Amino acid sequence: MRRLLAGLLLLTAPAAAEWAFTKPVAVSGETATGVFAHLESAGRRSLAVHGDSVAIVWEDNRAGPPQVYVALKPSKEAGFLTPQQLSGGREAYEPAVAAHADGFVAAWEEDGGVRMRVITAEGAGPPQRLGSTRSAQVTLHSTAGRLFAAWVDRQTRPGRVLVAPLEVDGDTVRPGEPVPADPEPAAHQQLYPALADTNGTLVVAWEDRRAGHTRLFYACSPLGPLSFGPLQQLNERPPSRSAEFGRGTGVTRVALASNGKHLAAVWMDKRNFQGGYDTYAALLGERCRFGANEKVQDLFGENTPQWHPAVAVASDGTTVAAWDDPRDGTPDIWLSRRAANGWSDDLLVEPAHGPGRQDNPAIAFDEQGRLHLAWLHAEEGEPVRVMYAVGDPE
Repeated sequence: MRRLLAGLLLLTAPAAAEWAFTKPVAVSGETATGVFAHLESAGRRSLAVHGDSVAIVWEDNRAGPPQVYVALKPSKEAGFLTPQQLSGGREAYEPAVAAHADGFVAAWEEDGGVRMRVITAEGAGPPQRLGSTRSAQVTLHSTAGRLFAAWVDRQTRPGRVLVAPLEVDGDTVRPGEPVPADPEPAAHQQLYPALADTNGTLVVAWEDRRAGHTRLFYACSPLGPLSFGPLQQLNERPPSRSAEFGRGTGVTRVALASNGKHLAAVWMDKRNFQGGYDTYAALLGERCRFGANEKVQDLFGENTPQWHPAVAVASDGTTVAAWDDPRDGTPDIWLSRRAANGWSDDLLVEPAHGPGRQDNPAIAFDEQGRLHLAWLHAEEGEPVRVMYAVGDPE
């Protein structure tokens, strides 16, 4: 025990990130005090990269009711263009974005239903409806020139996760026939889907309440035509410690990422409930089955709750998780890289660490292995801003 404590005392300083990040820039434009931005898309798909172009989507209340905005950094521009408002209804929430063709596609909830638009540096195409008039919690995924959406259909209660291919024609995006992630009619809520693909297989994961508590389920389908196989549970169920609270531990907000060959999942997990949520991960193996659940954060984050986990997989298979936690007094962004022997020590992200609140990360790799990061920054008396930095591998 003494040797263990001595070893821990030597590790008092957080490790530096394995990427050299640029200085942070605000992408949400000039806003007034009292404006609150949110980066809370299903599957944490608030940022997308296409070549050297970047798109970030969020919602904020600069116009009064919450509306959805996008900021673009075209490949030949040094910075982000002026934000565009994408939504036009009474209120809008939880946008997601994916790269496609020569631009991007964004989707969001607006006035109780899901809308989507094609986005380029020249502007946005006409808004299109996705799903029924009662739909929410949409996420997007693009792969090898194909585009997919998953969302929660609330036309009949409880909500049910549907998945559909999307077809982009010029400045218009149209949905194909939706397919349920679970062929059986939902008897309990299905929430917050996430999408990714690997080796010709599309994977959808979501929160599911059928057991009287939240579990994470997933199912797999060929990329086309869609037909999802049997459900499998993603989060492991540890032995019950309580007759009263023995149904299961709290899990929420699963996110998926892949490079077409390697696929990873992260989520918030309260199986060690004394310290709040931890960040857990799993890697997809053969026959579309995830391996063992792995705790991501290191010992210094052990008794601190972790929030808003995101994940990204580079073309060479490098897998990184991001989250925020307040171990240093206020929330900061942390990273961990998956190595052959497990997850690395927690890595400090210099531009997203320090005074104020730094939280809600979204991450994505580009083809050169650079790690793009968006997050929220707030200090007392100032508006909440969407920030961005990119890290070159060191």
